[in-house]
Amino acid sequence: MSVEAAAGVYARYFDELTTATTGDLRRLAAADMRFKDPFNDIRGVDRVVGLFDHMFQTTEQPRFVTGAIAVTSRTAFLRWRFTCTVPSRLLSLALAIEGVSEVRFDAAELVVEHVDYWDPAAAVYERLPLLGGVLRGLRRRLAHRP
Repeated sequence: MSVEAAAGVYARYFDELTTATTGDLRRLAAADMRFKDPFNDIRGVDRVVGLFDHMFQTTEQPRFVTGAIAVTSRTAFLRWRFTCTVPSRLLSLALAIEGVSEVRFDAAELVVEHVDYWDPAAAVYERLPLLGGVLRGLRRRLAHRP
């Protein structure tokens, strides 16, 4: 299998991810894979599966949709959109996050590193009461307006 094909299979894993398929990551990734996003930096495929299980336990209707995939050497870049609802007794929060994953593959086309790049301030923090107003005001103040 080529890196291009492995990247396509990996993207499909996320697009079709359910509570029943989180463990399928073990077929696609090295045992000591690293996963990093704005909230986590963990190593080990079992810990990553646990993270995905936790996502299904703490959010409603989580869904990934992968867009463009670009491959260079042993690294793939996947453009994606993630949507979910974070339930709360006080305020349920509907999220729509767009980002890019940098995914490195080893010689066997197994994922050894997955790093997500997305803006947690715009996607999450600015939507919270009080803190959101402060961050939105700061963003307006720092933005260039020609």
